[in-house]
Amino acid sequence: MGYFVTCEEVSKSSASSAPADQQASESFELADALAHACRLLDEGRRNVVITDGGRKSIGGEDLIACCHGDKEITADLTAVATDDPPGT
Repeated sequence: MGYFVTCEEVSKSSASSAPADQQASESFELADALAHACRLLDEGRRNVVITDGGRKSIGGEDLIACCHGDKEITADLTAVATDDPPGT
């Protein structure tokens, strides 16, 4: 399954939503999508989101927690605490 990374581009003259860059239309493996999203967050980009191209997505505080290692991201784009026992 491929994952896509997008964020909000803000121009100095007006705010508009657009793909983060040319890579936004490129499909990533999950680990690569997370690394790309974390890089965008480190650059100060806003509204960074990973989607599966369908209905599932992760962004906001959950994505930030995954980038910081406080949570882990699952294949269905759910953030789970790193200390959660399996099956919870």
